[in-house]
Amino acid sequence: MSSNTKKSIIAGALVSSAGIFFSKLIGLLYSIPFNDILGSSVNVLYYGMTQTWYMYLLSVCQAGFPFAIASLVARYVSKGDYETSLYVKKISSRLMISLGFVMMLLLIIFSTPIAEMMISSEGEGNVADFRWALVASSFALFFVPILSSLRGYYQGLKEMEIYSFSQVLEQLANATFVLVASSVAVYLFCKDHLWAVYFGVFSTSVAAITALIHLKLYDRKRMVQIRELAKKQEMKSSVSAKIIIKELLIVSIPFMLVALMGYSDSIINTFFLSKGLEAHKYSAHEVTVIASVITYSLVKLSSIPMVLGPGFSSAIIPHISSAMAENNTKTVKKNICECIDLVLYIAIPVAFCLFVFAEPLIVTLYPTKVAADIPLAADIVRWFSFVALLNTILPVINSILIATNMRRTSVRNIFIQTIIKFSLSFLSLKYFGYPGLAVSSMIALGTNVVLSIYEMTKVLHINWKYTFHKLIVIVAGCFVIWGVAQVMFMLGFDSEYEAGRMMALIQLLVAGGVSALAYFVFTYIFQLPQVLLKLDFNKILAKIKR
Repeated sequence: MSSNTKKSIIAGALVSSAGIFFSKLIGLLYSIPFNDILGSSVNVLYYGMTQTWYMYLLSVCQAGFPFAIASLVARYVSKGDYETSLYVKKISSRLMISLGFVMMLLLIIFSTPIAEMMISSEGEGNVADFRWALVASSFALFFVPILSSLRGYYQGLKEMEIYSFSQVLEQLANATFVLVASSVAVYLFCKDHLWAVYFGVFSTSVAAITALIHLKLYDRKRMVQIRELAKKQEMKSSVSAKIIIKELLIVSIPFMLVALMGYSDSIINTFFLSKGLEAHKYSAHEVTVIASVITYSLVKLSSIPMVLGPGFSSAIIPHISSAMAENNTKTVKKNICECIDLVLYIAIPVAFCLFVFAEPLIVTLYPTKVAADIPLAADIVRWFSFVALLNTILPVINSILIATNMRRTSVRNIFIQTIIKFSLSFLSLKYFGYPGLAVSSMIALGTNVVLSIYEMTKVLHINWKYTFHKLIVIVAGCFVIWGVAQVMFMLGFDSEYEAGRMMALIQLLVAGGVSALAYFVFTYIFQLPQVLLKLDFNKILAKIKR
């Protein structure tokens, strides 16, 4: 595999991850004022649980289709068959419109029974309020899948810049609408803070429409070029709509099954949360705080490392698909190792930083109304930081399994994961509280990772020796992060609640920045950035001197 190819994979993965990262960062930052507009832990709980259901149904709805579209487009474009790639685009858009409409109707129809299951009669909350929040979020299930089909097409063309920009634009539109609309409703028209929940979940529809308009405008210019290439191609397409639909379903159905069971982790957590916490004898206030942190605050923080999953999956799928089409096993194995190594290099320290800086992060981003709740919220983040790491690695592994024709293995392992998670969740909550819930996720996800890596190794004959060497350095680098962070805390950069949000943010940025720099310097000594990121300062300086 040429260095240019390696760089293109790295560049595509980083560009894709950067787009998702900045979109998640925007979501993280707008949560600071939005959390205040929501006004209470109950409204935060409504918003968090609604987003959990919406994201789960959306994941199932669009699971596999963007990857299937990208895989097919990459395959046909690599053969010079632009005519068929346009046909894939047309058919996939129609499929996603139909599927999105069905999912929207299903959420509206089942909103009442879902609300009755999720809201405890003994706790704080109202079934009708939560039900309307679910209805308001349902419309996005129609628009977002259409958007994902367009993104999948450009992902297949390996145009990751437009793919990433579209995600950032969507999140900007989302943040702008939710803050403006909810602020006007609550502060200008003096409506109940519950309206912030409604506007918050409806904003996803507005954001999707905005991103769709942008992609359609870009589409007009880009499609002229693709159509010209289709006219000039020597081979004439003989692929029918039936064949394309069949290929789309063959690739996407395993992804859909994986999403249906794999993303059920958050749904299972939400389903058992209130009743399990009550069974553990937490007070009504503690149940509300714990549930709101797990369904809202934790989701936002965990999304920081988890951006690597879809980011790297999006970038590596077209490359693996092209290599598989050419029967280039050597390139496939190198692509897989390179992707896994880079994900571990970034994901492990980021997830570990969630553990180390849990309390400063809670103080900075999610200041609660009661200071006494901060240690509890921080402890939840620490426990679930390990879950965030596994949830970052697993999507990449599943995508690789499916792209390398090990779909049955992926579905089987996800099924095992779901059974373990469902079996352990309530009992873990009842006897051990929220730490038990985190451990149940770790056991389930960890089992999937081990089984998948074993199967991948056996079938593809991958040698993980060098990955293991890198992993040792990465783990040692995490100890460096911990040591530097403790020194920074002793120097006063511990983000005390009483210092105020702005001062806590400054302290967190300094302590976190110094710790991250220490990790980079440590791993740079062992050549990891040079190998994984192709970042060699000696070469860069040599070029500058020229």
